[in-house]
Amino acid sequence: MLILGAGAAGIGAALELRKASARIPGLEVTLVDQRDYHYPLPFIWHIVSGSLEPRQITFPLRALLGGGGVGGTFEFRRGRVQSIDVDRKVASIADDELRWDYLVVALGSTTNYFGMAEVERHSLGFRSLPDAIRIHDLMLDNYEAALGEVDEERQRALLTFVVVGGGPSGIELAAAMQDFLAGALARKYPSLAPMARLFIVEAQETLLSGFGAKVSELSGRGLRARGIHVLLGTRITGVWPGGLETADGQTLPARTVIWAAGVKPVEVVASLPLEKARDGRVLVNQFLQVPGVPGVYVIGDCAYLLQVGSSRPYPPTQQVAGRQGPACARNIIRVMQGWEQQAFRYRFKGQVVYMGRNLAVAQLGSRVFDGFAAALLRRVVYLWTFVSYLGLRTEFKRKLGAVRSWIPAYFYRRNTDRLQEQGEAST
Repeated sequence: MLILGAGAAGIGAALELRKASARIPGLEVTLVDQRDYHYPLPFIWHIVSGSLEPRQITFPLRALLGGGGVGGTFEFRRGRVQSIDVDRKVASIADDELRWDYLVVALGSTTNYFGMAEVERHSLGFRSLPDAIRIHDLMLDNYEAALGEVDEERQRALLTFVVVGGGPSGIELAAAMQDFLAGALARKYPSLAPMARLFIVEAQETLLSGFGAKVSELSGRGLRARGIHVLLGTRITGVWPGGLETADGQTLPARTVIWAAGVKPVEVVASLPLEKARDGRVLVNQFLQVPGVPGVYVIGDCAYLLQVGSSRPYPPTQQVAGRQGPACARNIIRVMQGWEQQAFRYRFKGQVVYMGRNLAVAQLGSRVFDGFAAALLRRVVYLWTFVSYLGLRTEFKRKLGAVRSWIPAYFYRRNTDRLQEQGEAST
């Protein structure tokens, strides 16, 4: 069995198979990813704000797949997937070809720049842990450069940060950046604090457009109360090293533009000769299997599956991917044992979007609320989600260390060192 991708969906499938391997003689599983570690994507904004270090939210893949007391053979191969040949049942990794009886494609997604090459060239994405490290370090670099800059316009551009995209990812990233700007960086660079500006730019007329009018209103009000400039109905048409341009011809000088305005399948998935939806995701049936292609499953951000009783597909989110992985693995096990597969079903319980230390907006069913109550709920849910992630006992010491770091970080005791240099020093 071959699993391509070790994100939330891929590692979820691998761990479910590992758990079941004691009762499946001869099970062989190979997990492939370009990195030898896994991290929970929703937690990477803690890296941007300096409240956690990368090592505290990374889990070595070989350690996750190893351990005693299980049957079967589990192997991790590090490498970038170059191509997938469905007819020959092989995937190309560097100079090697890996064969499969069952294939799970869980290669995630990448930033969608909607064909704007200049925007892609001159802006940053926010889809990975390295992206978060890059943003954290760039904020520090800009402050250092601004200290030695004598031209006020260039100084202001260095201290202007723009997040494009008003969905949950864009809002939580902007909130984390504002935590860093208004707290640790304001104390470290007090003379520059009055010049720092943070913008959220959204093409639609509302933030969090899929959540309803009240959620949008509360999120906009909360972000503006924190000093974040919110520009709605503003479409970006160009980005260059010194700023950006909007569709109505206005320009905004800014040295840092972060694009969080959409995702699309990675190139390898886009090139697959399989039926796809308009957004490029592979169409799968209720068992997460590609129709007409036995033994091939697609899960997570790559998969397009309509929700039960709805004309809307499951969104490409961590919540969905984290549940599709184990469900897919269980279906493969059922096929191997000659049983009928089970349809994937997931009902959303709600979401809480972080906007600051004591500020969040929550939607639980039809109930919407914000303020300290939502922030407290967010903190409890977030803490439990992290501690129980991949199983309560999985890397528990590492998780405990991260929790200990969150406590002082609440009081703005953030890491103001460059993370890239820390990583190089530890290697």
